[in-house]
Amino acid sequence: MILAIALALAQEATGLDPRQVVGEPAQGPLAGNVLHDEARRISLLLRCPTCQGMSVAESPAEGARAMRDEVERLVAQGYDESQVLDYFVASYGEFILLRPRREGANLTLWIVPALLAAGGIAAVAMQARRRASLPAPPPPASTVDDYRARAEREIDSA
Repeated sequence: MILAIALALAQEATGLDPRQVVGEPAQGPLAGNVLHDEARRISLLLRCPTCQGMSVAESPAEGARAMRDEVERLVAQGYDESQVLDYFVASYGEFILLRPRREGANLTLWIVPALLAAGGIAAVAMQARRRASLPAPPPPASTVDDYRARAEREIDSA
């Protein structure tokens, strides 16, 4: 009874009917351990709106608990991962995803760091190549003369 009330409150909080947002469930209903495992796996992909640095599955916040219940309810009805994520994106926006999708404007979040890393590696390689192509500087004259004098003394004393 309490679970049913919590689920009803979670659905009211989002204000969206999953069928209107993502269509009919893509798979058959789940139950038991399979349901709990799948719901936890999907909950790990959603950001807690209160904690923001934690997933819904790991957060102790009340809002995260309601979202976990909503994920479990959707999975129990047969919605798959992409449908559940789309449902929460429709409710909260792209921010709710812990890993931004690799499409549209989010592509810059994935491409820019890779380009910066490649540019840094290229700059280091060019600097190393430039240093390797320079001739080695001659040793200071006093060092050569000191070495020669010491070598001659050792040879004479032997």
